[in-house]
Amino acid sequence: MLIRTVQIHSPANQSKVSQIKEFLVEYNRCVNYFIRRLWAEKKFTGRFLDKKYIQDAKDKFNLTARLIQCAGKQAQQIVKSQREKSFSQRTMPRFKVLMADLDGRFWKFGDNTKSFEWLVLQSGFKVLIPFKRTKMWTKWEGRGFTLSNSIRLKYDEGSLTLEFFFEKEKPPLKPTGAVEGIDLGYVNTITCTNGQVIGAGMNKVIESFSKREKHTHEQIKNRIFHELKSLNISNVKKLAIENLKSVKSNTRGKFSRKRNRRLSHWLYAKVVERLARRCEEEGVRLVSVSPWKTSQYCRFCNNWDRRNRKGEVFKCVVCGHTDHADMNGAMNIKLLGLAEAYSLRSLPSNFMGVRNECL
Repeated sequence: MLIRTVQIHSPANQSKVSQIKEFLVEYNRCVNYFIRRLWAEKKFTGRFLDKKYIQDAKDKFNLTARLIQCAGKQAQQIVKSQREKSFSQRTMPRFKVLMADLDGRFWKFGDNTKSFEWLVLQSGFKVLIPFKRTKMWTKWEGRGFTLSNSIRLKYDEGSLTLEFFFEKEKPPLKPTGAVEGIDLGYVNTITCTNGQVIGAGMNKVIESFSKREKHTHEQIKNRIFHELKSLNISNVKKLAIENLKSVKSNTRGKFSRKRNRRLSHWLYAKVVERLARRCEEEGVRLVSVSPWKTSQYCRFCNNWDRRNRKGEVFKCVVCGHTDHADMNGAMNIKLLGLAEAYSLRSLPSNFMGVRNECL
């Protein structure tokens, strides 16, 4: 199931905001109560809480039985998420935000007015929350998404936010099409093996910012997202991309403060997230591969050497093959995608036939 979120900041008056905050504080306490109890009793599975849990919580919190069940379900999901971590990394989670995930039993749409639409919260108390639909709401409806019966209510620094969820069945993966590779870079955000370059010269934009400018990360994100719309993957069935999850780890002290500030604008994780969403919507299989030596490897003679790359130029010191460094990296990533291998070290012995598709 594809799920997209629309965030809307409510212009509710201070009295309503305070009332919602009071409810969310109590709800937060209830969720943390269930987290502590589930963790202490080592209950990491199951779909529903025991009735005894609900009954005990009724005596502690000023919430209806339904809201207590809702808080319990949210606590279960939070506790279960720790099972995905290794045993040494598991720690009892804490629910720190003032937030509630509410299903259709707790809300409905009220009558519209000329100025606002209204969301009616109902369970033990009744509050009307004003809001206005955004362009993103219209966008997802126009793409065939339907509004879910669940909403998220959040309070943060005096602001009340409503999150609506839109969902649609995932399209099947494309059975035919090209396999392409993508190189993620600081200079050029995306270099694709089909010749597309997205975010060319992004480093110049980043370096034009002075340290006193505000919201520069948001500016870069918006610019990259805008340019990503032009990436054409209509004829692609599989897209291979570098796994850069740990690329910035263990780099403290290696670069100057100025260099670190600039590198912080390299929002590769945001790019990957947006690409994943595009691929989901268009039925493209997205695979992650290791970036190890992809910028130094020559697919023509099977040689890797750090001397092969100098800046934006790749030239093999053995066979003399020359290419743009980003395109060479993208082609090696494509090679891994074609060979169904994660790393150049794990290329199968019969990969030569696959390699010919990258020559």
